[in-house]
Amino acid sequence: MFIHQIPSFVPALLPRFTWSKPADRQIYLTFDDGPTPEITDFVLECLNEYKAKATFFCIGKNVVENSSINQRIQAGGHSIGNHTMNHSNAWKMDYASFLADVEKCEDVFAQQHITSVGFRPPYGRITRKMYLEMENVFLWSVLTGDYNASLTSSAILKSVLPLLKPGAVVVMHDSVKAFPHLQVILPVILRYCQEQNFDLSAL
Repeated sequence: MFIHQIPSFVPALLPRFTWSKPADRQIYLTFDDGPTPEITDFVLECLNEYKAKATFFCIGKNVVENSSINQRIQAGGHSIGNHTMNHSNAWKMDYASFLADVEKCEDVFAQQHITSVGFRPPYGRITRKMYLEMENVFLWSVLTGDYNASLTSSAILKSVLPLLKPGAVVVMHDSVKAFPHLQVILPVILRYCQEQNFDLSAL
C-alpha cells in the first residue's frame, strides 16, 4: 500500500525540517527532478492557466542543460530549490561527498543567477548529520506517487485530493518517469484547488 500522507509523528520527531507550513488558504505544490524539456514546460503552462505559483526542486545537471527553462520558471514567479547536482542518495555516500554535491548545485544556481529557496534531499532520504547541520530543508506532507507505475492516475487522485488542506506541501515530479501520471493528475489538482478557493503559493 502506497502511503501518500506523512504520518504526523514524523514531523514531530524532526521539527527542524519543513514538512508543511502554517497557512490560511495556501497550498504549496512542488516539483522535483527537473527541469525537463517539454515536461516542465507543460507544468508551467498548467500553472499559468490557473494563476498558480509553485516551487521546483531542481537537479543541478538538469539546470545546466536547460537554462532557458530555468529562466521561464523564474519569469513565472515560481521559486527554485536545490535537489543536489546528481540526484544523490544520502544513504549511499558519506556526508562530506553528499554535501559537496549539494554545494555543486548551489554553484550552478549562482552561475545562472538563481536564488535557492532551500534544499530537498532526493528520495526524501535524510541522515542524522544532515538533520543537525543543514538549514532550510524541505520535505513534504503529501506525496502523490506520480513516479510509481504500479499506481493508476485515478487511484492517485482518489487518495490525494482529500489530503489537499491549507499548509500542505505536495510533491510531484517534472520528470520523464512521472509524466504519464503527471499529465493526468496536475490539471485535476489545480482545478480542485481553484474550486476550493485555495491559494497555490511558492515556498
